[in-house]
Amino acid sequence: MNRVAFDNDLLAACERTHGVTALLAILLFIAIGCGWFLCVAVPAGAVWK
Repeated sequence: MNRVAFDNDLLAACERTHGVTALLAILLFIAIGCGWFLCVAVPAGAVWK
């Protein structure tokens, strides 16, 4: 049986949700990195000496 990956609305909705979740995970990773930089590297003098 040959079926297209997006043959119904439920599968299409799952793919959209997965894409949004992956994007949010990447943005969260970037936000955590920026937070670490501001809380640890800047007070330690790693930016301005």
